[in-house]
Amino acid sequence: MTSSSDSPDAEDRPGHLNGWKEIAAFLGRSVRTVQRWEKDFGLPVRRFGASRPESVFAVAREVDAWLETAQGLTARSGAGAPEMAGGSAGRRVEPLFPARWFLHMAVAALVPVAVMTVLWATWARRQLAQPVAPPSAVSSSPAPADWHVDLDILVVSDARGNVLWSHAFTRDLHTEMYRGAAMTPRGVLGGVADVDGDGLREVWFVAHFSGGRSPVTTALYLFEHDGRLRWVYKPSVSVRFGTNTFGPSWILDRAFVTDDPAGGRGRAIWAVMYDAALFPSLLQRLDPRTGNPQSAYWSNGSIVTLAVDLTEGRRRLFVGAANNEHKAGSLAVLDAMDPVGSAPAETEKYRCTSCPPRDPDVFMVFPKAARFGKSDRTAPVIRITPLGDGGVTLGAQHGAAPDGGPAIVIYTLDPAFALRSMDLADDYLRVYQTLAAAGAAPRGAPATVNLDREMLPILRWDGAARRFVEVRRAAAR
Repeated sequence: MTSSSDSPDAEDRPGHLNGWKEIAAFLGRSVRTVQRWEKDFGLPVRRFGASRPESVFAVAREVDAWLETAQGLTARSGAGAPEMAGGSAGRRVEPLFPARWFLHMAVAALVPVAVMTVLWATWARRQLAQPVAPPSAVSSSPAPADWHVDLDILVVSDARGNVLWSHAFTRDLHTEMYRGAAMTPRGVLGGVADVDGDGLREVWFVAHFSGGRSPVTTALYLFEHDGRLRWVYKPSVSVRFGTNTFGPSWILDRAFVTDDPAGGRGRAIWAVMYDAALFPSLLQRLDPRTGNPQSAYWSNGSIVTLAVDLTEGRRRLFVGAANNEHKAGSLAVLDAMDPVGSAPAETEKYRCTSCPPRDPDVFMVFPKAARFGKSDRTAPVIRITPLGDGGVTLGAQHGAAPDGGPAIVIYTLDPAFALRSMDLADDYLRVYQTLAAAGAAPRGAPATVNLDREMLPILRWDGAARRFVEVRRAAAR
């Protein structure tokens, strides 16, 4: 059973809008208006089948995104004219008033029109002496809405799928990376966002070039809305974990764009990178204007996901990762305004010995169930959902079937980060059975899962004692 707290803040909005009537009702306009918006302004309407009349539908989130584009704003600004509900073709309609009446009314209107003309001319002359306000920064041209890769080219299109611009790289891109996978979804490799808060949409893109995953084959790019390159980021830094030094080159793995933790209109850009040995990894916030790093948080396992919680005055950054020390998943809670430091560890090999001595505000480790084996494969935290009351729901992936289906355990923590509940995603046992049948997981595990025995204890870092302490369900009550 999947926990209902996976998406506690989901809005009660339709997903698909079937037919012109539903699309029109969703937008609060007539069918004729939304059909014109599709033709003239690129309203994202899809078609399927070959029936007549044609079958159409729209995706609500795509329509919401279109409404914020320059085309959507232009359409709405000119859509207020009333429309006739019916026609009068083929019928002779007698005039309500005779033509002579209109002639008298026109003559009577000439005097006030002349007076208004004189007044308007006087007002216009005065306005010429006033300074003219600068035009809005928002472009009236179609805005970027989506992207795809074609060999060595990044192609950016608008909401209708029309190509706006493209950028050719000097070598082919690793196209398989951009098809989406459970551990590397397409959304962490590129996106469109107004990072400056000025109404223009920039495009960010993580380039993974063909020829293998190495520091020289990855980089993070930020493009202006019109395709001009703003900056390229390739990390260059050294760090020491235990007695081993890593860097200065890193594989730039993924990126995230979130709300600005300071509450500004722009967005925050976060870059994730790791050493070629898959350990350690680094999370940096980058300056949207220059691409320069503004912070550094080091993890002793691959960083997979993050979330920013700005509700009720909170300024928290949640980081989900793997934990190499315990071959498990980890959750770090950082100050979103100053996200620096490193993941704590009891074993020196997994402890950053060159970082500033600063622990996360909260650091927890979630063990992998024995039924999935004790190999070096870790079980990272891949989903994080902050809750309105200050708690958080997260998902730790214990395994994945060849068909891509993940085995996920869902934990819900209260505002004090004590365990509130545990649950299993629907495919958890199916994935285990598939892996066991293929010899990729130990056979003979029970047909049902005892959550307390298999998923506990959780470990929580005690900064004062400099060690992990166990957290069990009974202690959380």
